[in-house]
Amino acid sequence: MTQFFRKRTLSLSMVVLVMLGILMVQSTISYSTTYGALAKFVQKLDSTGLPEGGLVLRALLAMLLVILWLLNRRRALFKAIIVVNGFLTLGLFMNLASLITVLFGLTPQVVRVLLLDVVLMAISNILIFSIWYWIVDPPGVEEVPREDEAWDFLFPQRAGELPHYDEWTPKYSDYLFLAFTTSFAFGPTDTPPLTRRAKMIMLLQSTVSLVTLTGIAGSAINMLAGA
Repeated sequence: MTQFFRKRTLSLSMVVLVMLGILMVQSTISYSTTYGALAKFVQKLDSTGLPEGGLVLRALLAMLLVILWLLNRRRALFKAIIVVNGFLTLGLFMNLASLITVLFGLTPQVVRVLLLDVVLMAISNILIFSIWYWIVDPPGVEEVPREDEAWDFLFPQRAGELPHYDEWTPKYSDYLFLAFTTSFAFGPTDTPPLTRRAKMIMLLQSTVSLVTLTGIAGSAINMLAGA
């Protein structure tokens, strides 16, 4: 059993597990992609989403990830991760746009349901962009240093010679921490982006986080306070 997981690497296994979690979390959000607690309060959502198709597609994508992981088809799995994460990112922006559209048409009694969706979307934001960071930055899926490729992020362990960190390479958990801090600081903290693509990805995550946590959540809390 230990050999089974070692062949698939810890980071790759964590990414697959996290993606399965994101697929489940996005399926419980109320607007634009599935039926949910908020949908019954907003009638116009009935014609804007693809709830049944979205659930079926998510189930098929989850099965694809699991099968490729079990077969240890790393290259095919890596490509599938990119496609699925692109789908999840599109869903995240659809959720964001839909929530902004319906926000000011809700009553204070429904805002409590909306806040739960905001929390789920904030979690999705962190997890989705942690996978993007892992995808673009070496060492990637093979977890071996790629000296011929430029780093996308300057981790402190890469910035200088630190004791016991000579052979250090980032794992998925490092990118998860990077995404978490970026989401709540609305920008880089101890790990700055180096390449333009890394800056643009971090810009997108910070924007989603800013709108979700300060704009939507703040407005929802004001509605509750006013009620």
